[in-house]
Amino acid sequence: MKHSRMKQKSILGIAVVILAAFTSFTSLQNSYGAENSLSVEDVNSKDLMQGNDFYRIETFQSKFPPDSLLGWFQQNLPTIPEGSRGATRKDPSKLGVSFSSELPMALLSSIRVFKSQVGESDSGVSYLCSSISDPKCAPATTFGNSLRVDSVLGNCAKDPASGCVESFSLILDDKSEVVAKPIQEIPLGTKTFPGEATTTKINYPAGLSAWIWEVDVPGAATKRYLLRGTVTTYAKKGSNSWDFQKPAFIFELIPISAEVAPVIAPRLENFKYKNTQDPVVRQVSIQPSCLAHDTNICYHRVDFPKGVRANVKLKLPNTVTGWLNGRLVKPNVSTQPIDNLYDRVTVEAGPSENIIAGGWVDWAKIPEALFFNDDGTPNTMGVGRLDGAAGMYSGSVGAIENYLKWQQYLGEKALLKTQGWTISSTVVEASDSCASTAKGLLGVVASNASAYSPGAPTFDKENQTLDYRVAAPHFAPDGSTENLGTYGLSMRADLVQCLYGVKEVPAKAEISITSASTGEARVSTVALYRNGNWVYLSADGFTFSAPTLKVKLIQPEPSKVEVAPAATNTATPEVKTVIPAKPAPAVAKKITITCTKGKVTKKVFGANPKCPTGYKKNN
Repeated sequence: MKHSRMKQKSILGIAVVILAAFTSFTSLQNSYGAENSLSVEDVNSKDLMQGNDFYRIETFQSKFPPDSLLGWFQQNLPTIPEGSRGATRKDPSKLGVSFSSELPMALLSSIRVFKSQVGESDSGVSYLCSSISDPKCAPATTFGNSLRVDSVLGNCAKDPASGCVESFSLILDDKSEVVAKPIQEIPLGTKTFPGEATTTKINYPAGLSAWIWEVDVPGAATKRYLLRGTVTTYAKKGSNSWDFQKPAFIFELIPISAEVAPVIAPRLENFKYKNTQDPVVRQVSIQPSCLAHDTNICYHRVDFPKGVRANVKLKLPNTVTGWLNGRLVKPNVSTQPIDNLYDRVTVEAGPSENIIAGGWVDWAKIPEALFFNDDGTPNTMGVGRLDGAAGMYSGSVGAIENYLKWQQYLGEKALLKTQGWTISSTVVEASDSCASTAKGLLGVVASNASAYSPGAPTFDKENQTLDYRVAAPHFAPDGSTENLGTYGLSMRADLVQCLYGVKEVPAKAEISITSASTGEARVSTVALYRNGNWVYLSADGFTFSAPTLKVKLIQPEPSKVEVAPAATNTATPEVKTVIPAKPAPAVAKKITITCTKGKVTKKVFGANPKCPTGYKKNN
């Protein structure tokens, strides 16, 4: 559980604490009982807008509709009157709740120390290191107990020696491929740092900057795409050194449009923590109306061209291992080593819907138990509640179980549906012997659900199936259109062979989709495609709210076997393998005829010969 909370906070759960900047802690004044009460005094508030406030940066309000979770909450903040001059404030009886996997903030490379231990949620008390050699960040002198390195993936054409994007292209409906080119880093002038590695292991890759790429597709809404990703590496505190752990990874591809806006580029700085001397790292220039932003420009999400698939080649540290999750349609993945430190990961997939569940709920209607673990400690939603918003990453541990508990308060209508092309590390590692002993990337599971299994599919040895759970509202935001689920599985062929104990990977798989509410199962057979040492399959068109997907490979039927009748002498019967004989092809008899035209004579040979025009056949 600790690992899941760490990942949620460090990579994708930031929307919850940012949302607190737009909410009021007066919502915590309600009484919940003495035994299990949560109070503001229990933890310090995470006022992430401190960086904006210090520099008197105003929050920009875009003219475009919200295209992110944070933007939706900002534009739909419930308010009540305050005072007699028309002022308003956030309605303290409302709580923002969400289940999502989007990236709500700018990705900025950084090296930070935290008071929290590795495996715990990142503490508010933290310090931004000037470099890995910053004396305040040395294990022997820092106040922190953990180190976190966020290494943004760069552009390989500019920084080929680190984690980066090698290439990006779009594959159109007619199978033609349009190659993109990198045109601009974002934000401009981002502070970067070199990576650290031994001859055999990468401690962490270089911290670079994201890039905007350009690709010209006729009739498309945009030519520009934001490609951003990060490798996040934690380190445990030793006496004289940092012990670097296995990294987490996330990457996304977004078609974007631009809007002129009075904003400045985002950056990270050290501040003091709320009337104390404790350090805290804050982002300067948080703009919820912008999907991404730079000086004087605000970027927004637009739709992918219809029918396209994206092909992205990433250079990743070979310490990124195990399974990945994705917002992808029919992912086709392959990997190959580049050198002893890096692998090339190629992902070809269509963009997926991202079904976001959530909304504003009434405090009084939510049972107190939904905010606590069995041992009485606040769970992820409980910790978020102290910030004025309770949110959960779609792939975190317990996401499906929590979603099903919250479902009756959120309803069966999605909050938002956006297009996404995202791939990220799983929270839970596979436990079976085949996966635990394998090295490198093993597979990718893709779904458009609001909540899904936090790790690899579970291998059911008894039924020989790979099981995966997903959950989402039944309807789209319009309340009438059904949400249709998508599922894609791409995994290494040698892992398939190990799990199923086969030498050859079958060409077909059986997918069973069982409804949680009715128990009815829908079974279909799909093709299992192969790409080098990787195989992939997909299923779609099923409905929510919480189906279980089971994938079973269809083994080829063995040769037909017949047993001869027992002889009267009771001898052991002879076992014969019967292979139907193929009928011998009929051989047509060929003849020769003689044809004449005046003094010219020709012989024509064949099964049914005929004289050429103008010639006569001799009898």
